[in-house]
Amino acid sequence: MDKHTAVLADSMYVDKTKAAEDVSFELPSLALQTADLQAMGTLSLPIAGLLDDMTMTITKIGVDKGYGSMNKLKKMAVEFRWVQDKVNASGDVSHVGCKAFLNVVPQEIPGISVEVGSATELGGTYTVLRYQLYVDGSEVLLVDRLNQILKINGVDYMADVKKLL
Repeated sequence: MDKHTAVLADSMYVDKTKAAEDVSFELPSLALQTADLQAMGTLSLPIAGLLDDMTMTITKIGVDKGYGSMNKLKKMAVEFRWVQDKVNASGDVSHVGCKAFLNVVPQEIPGISVEVGSATELGGTYTVLRYQLYVDGSEVLLVDRLNQILKINGVDYMADVKKLL
């Protein structure tokens, strides 16, 4: 089995323009809403297709044009690219490219804290409307909240629901 090691580098694009390198980011989790049933007490089962709010965070160093591009009071297309090492059972190392494409709306314009001798670290939180993740060229995840798409590892969990509507 292959082992994945450290992330070597990353970059961030906002509306197709490079905004930053070596940023820290946390992509959204998919938290399914649940329905409670009575089965030897309460049994909470996830409801595929009903998601809680999806948010993501971005942290970058320095105030620059990239910081300005992250702060628009409208929908933004954000792309992250990163490379991680992979080691196979023979010990051979290769690089794996990953990409995440998101449509987001800022929840805040982050404040700026400045201290002499220290790097300025900026962070923001964003509401995610659409999230698509590729690992080594293969689509792993596609969630489009406004178009009712929930596709995980090639399985479209909303297809049957849409057929019945």
